Amino acid sequence: MVLNNFFDKFIFTSQLKFKDYNFFVLDIPFVIVPVDMLQGFSAMDVPEVNKAVYYAFKSSTQSLLIPKFKAGATKPKFLELSQAFFAASGWGLMHNVEVDEVNHRAIVTLSYSPIARSLQGKVHHPVDHYTRAVIAAVFSEYFETPVEAVESECLALHPGDCSFVIKPLNEFDFTKEETQRQLSLDAP
Repeated sequence: MVLNNFFDKFIFTSQLKFKDYNFFVLDIPFVIVPVDMLQGFSAMDVPEVNKAVYYAFKSSTQSLLIPKFKAGATKPKFLELSQAFFAASGWGLMHNVEVDEVNHRAIVTLSYSPIARSLQGKVHHPVDHYTRAVIAAVFSEYFETPVEAVESECLALHPGDCSFVIKPLNEFDFTKEETQRQLSLDAP
């Protein structure tokens, strides 16, 4: 094993490359970023900034990454591959606790979130804005309808896994403070 079981397959088949000082997996460019560099935005206790990060990441994941990544995979295979790529890239290990395809809802937990782990005891609100954006984008593709994600439990705030509630925007309760902090009623 050179890197991990997921990326070793790409290395072995020459689909993981370092060219012109950039990494590529299946011709998708990526960078290795120290978690310390991501902490600033993640720890920021400014809901409007956190929402802007969330919606920007969700939009670019949906419009730029998923079309390259999906490549004709079946829905279950796409979800499995997305979560394996996410885990192999060091973002943590996702578990689908509950997936309701009919009503476009899911509950996902994330073990070993590197950002939440690095901010344990240093913040007062959930911090995985990048992660929930990617989860919302992946499940929007999977459900074939727009959904959003709210982080309901966060390792930065308590021991254990991070938890995300995924469902259509109009089903979130905007009387709850955490929903207001993480989502906009007039989502882009």
